[in-house]
Amino acid sequence: MTARLNRQILAGLLFLSIGAAFLIGSFDLSYGTWRKIGPGAFPALIAVLLIVMGIIVGLSARKSGEDEAPLRLYSSNLPVIIGAIVVFGLVIRGGGLLPAVFCCCLVSSFASRPLRPVKSAIYGLALGAGCSLAFVKGLGMPVSIIGPWFGF
Repeated sequence: MTARLNRQILAGLLFLSIGAAFLIGSFDLSYGTWRKIGPGAFPALIAVLLIVMGIIVGLSARKSGEDEAPLRLYSSNLPVIIGAIVVFGLVIRGGGLLPAVFCCCLVSSFASRPLRPVKSAIYGLALGAGCSLAFVKGLGMPVSIIGPWFGF
């Protein structure tokens, strides 16, 4: 009987390794006390939860011997996703957060099939509005929602 790595085991190992890396990185920060939590407590808590989730996902892997479809990396979509991140970085200063998220969504939609530009535009607007509310209004980030390219 040979042990095979399936997708669930690989996902569990990925969660486990990312959680362990963040937990190790949080050791340099102060955890504080229960009344006054320090800057290391929240990353450590999330890292521990990620490790637990990785263990649960890895242990719940199917034990059947049936063949799965081989793991594939769709490398043709990778330049589109990297391009979307670059577009976000280019648009954020001059255009603002809402147009940057909108453009990022539109560019990244070219990685999916079938291409649905209207649906992607609606998602981009909704996600841009949500990010603007959360980051600019809620957290007070110093980023304009609509930038100087549009006269604001």
